[in-house]
Amino acid sequence: MNAIGKSSAIFVTLSGLFWGGWIVGSQTPEGQEAIARAYAAYEEQQATANENLFDSTALRAIVCGDPTSVEQKPCLAIVAAGRLFIVDAGTGAASSLARRNIPMDRLGAVLLTDADMPQVADLAAVYNAASRNGGAVLPVYGPAETQRLVDGLNQAGGFDGASNGLQAWGPSPEPGRSVIVFEADGLVVSAFTTQEDAFSGRVAYRFDYRGRSIVVGGDGQVAGASAARDADVVLQNAQSERNATFDGPATAAQIATQAAASNTGMVVLTGADTPIAAQMQVAEARATGFNDVQAARVGMMVELPLDNMDINVRPL
Repeated sequence: MNAIGKSSAIFVTLSGLFWGGWIVGSQTPEGQEAIARAYAAYEEQQATANENLFDSTALRAIVCGDPTSVEQKPCLAIVAAGRLFIVDAGTGAASSLARRNIPMDRLGAVLLTDADMPQVADLAAVYNAASRNGGAVLPVYGPAETQRLVDGLNQAGGFDGASNGLQAWGPSPEPGRSVIVFEADGLVVSAFTTQEDAFSGRVAYRFDYRGRSIVVGGDGQVAGASAARDADVVLQNAQSERNATFDGPATAAQIATQAAASNTGMVVLTGADTPIAAQMQVAEARATGFNDVQAARVGMMVELPLDNMDINVRPL
């Protein structure tokens, strides 16, 4: 059994001890102390298990966001080469990762697909969680408007953006030409855009790690982009045919059609407001004949092992 599996088993055991303790005397000081020790041990075990997420055996994506809301807020965590990247810091980004004991001190950068409020609502909280020891600088990559947004957050937090706080970087990719924003230890992170997205100020990101690849598109029109070709997984916001708007993201059917033409391994549809809407989008996508489609859920992990070409999807 791997470390993550052991952690789940320990949690089940401790839950049994909790309810057993409640019956036989957890309301006593001794019982409460014993339960507190048990759950502290579980949290330590879970943190140790999550360290395994940062090994060099896979490229991983974790759907994060507000765990108490059915609405999917824009937030994805990418883990590779011992590093953590957050793409879009929507509401609940920091808390949902903290609840799963993801070590935020591993955070290398925040990558914004857009500089609107939904994508940055939790950016300050993400910085605070990642820099608990103080004095840290957190790079924030994104569209041109990112600089103005970061300046405002630094001013509100009393940071200078040089020795502490957020530091904005605008990769400014041109349609058809990717820009590398990070490269080390076999991991390459590149920013790209399309003709449609350049006009609306949207940026997408591709993560290539030792032969495996993940593309995160946000609200953009990325599944059919040349930079997304042959990607193992594309995670992209979608809208349903029934509620499609002209200036919204691509429809689920459009994404699936483009993914098939681009030789994509799997599509994960993000951004559905409700579980019913998510199911509808998956059905519309699969109706095109492209069946490798999943609906994103907070806590879902997509894992791409380096020793084979599998795509594993499971809860974290």
